[in-house]
Amino acid sequence: MSSSKTAKRFRTKEMASVEVYGHIGILVAKLRNISQTGAFLEVSQGDYVPQKGDLLNLTVKLDTVDRTHNVAAEVIWSKGLGLGICFINKDQILERMMAKAGAF
Repeated sequence: MSSSKTAKRFRTKEMASVEVYGHIGILVAKLRNISQTGAFLEVSQGDYVPQKGDLLNLTVKLDTVDRTHNVAAEVIWSKGLGLGICFINKDQILERMMAKAGAF
């Protein structure tokens, strides 16, 4: 029997820039909620909507505290312009990209 615990989510309205590995360009997204393990984003500008399995580099500039956060993530679901992402260790990006390439 497994127990699945959901991390507490916090509502936010921060803007984020999103780089999708394997795609050219930067997307602009609204960060709608965030937790210790992931976030929900809505793409607001760009020519690609990330799909389940896409790997991302997410940058959020927090003007109120004059800090910038940069994290790696994987899309775990997408619907319309909305994305559910889980944060991953940056060291895992190359490993996951190679695994995806091997699947073709």
